[in-house]
Amino acid sequence: MIPFNKSYIVGTEMLNIKKVINSHKLAGDYTYTKYCHKWLENYIGCCKVLLTHSCTAALEMAAILADINPGDEVIMPSYTFVSTANAFVLRGGVPVFVDIREDTLNINEQLIEAAITSHTKAIVPVHYAGVACEMDTILEIARRHKLLVIEDAAQGVGASYKGRALGSMGDLGTLSFHETKNISSGEGGALLVNKPSLVKRAEIIREKGTNRSQFVKGQVDKYIWLDIGSSYLPGEIVSAFLWAQLQEVQNITKKRIEIWNKYHN
Repeated sequence: MIPFNKSYIVGTEMLNIKKVINSHKLAGDYTYTKYCHKWLENYIGCCKVLLTHSCTAALEMAAILADINPGDEVIMPSYTFVSTANAFVLRGGVPVFVDIREDTLNINEQLIEAAITSHTKAIVPVHYAGVACEMDTILEIARRHKLLVIEDAAQGVGASYKGRALGSMGDLGTLSFHETKNISSGEGGALLVNKPSLVKRAEIIREKGTNRSQFVKGQVDKYIWLDIGSSYLPGEIVSAFLWAQLQEVQNITKKRIEIWNKYHN
């Protein structure tokens, strides 16, 4: 039987994990998390990356950062995973589903403007299967109507649109490192913050609404509760696994293309 998917194991995951165990630093935001953050920021070209325990968690953070309140409408494709809608419904938001294109299975950018009302707060383009949405059109619509753009790039690690990495063009972006994705840490995700003014609050939301991130950096002598939030950061073992994968992105992609060519040809 052919499995639905099979995670690519590069071979250095266990070495990294053993180092974490021996360090006794098992919580998040230690060495390997920092490695992953820096690598992703350089690779994607965004001002801040924050690892999360899933893309779902990253979307929930994005909904809080977007100040979604009860009754606010969020435009998204009718064909997507449930997390895209759930994240905003949890804040009281109303998902407004727009039909998709036959050729890409992505949101039909020509139908977005007709779905905008006085209650619309954000547009969430989903790059289905790593195929890019028509971002120039979407960003222009959002600019005209003063709407936030939150890219759901769960399946888009390594993919791009006109030379720009998926997840780097909207105000916020999200990635997934679930075992079904090309680059995996079993579970895992990331919030991509492309708007500098949102970075500080994103760090607070990710740390249960506290400024613990500043405390870890030595910027404050104690941390306190400042905002709503939750425990969104992954443990260091997950980050150690992911770091092994990120270092082999090109080889993983090459191997997957070789397999695809065998099926296709």
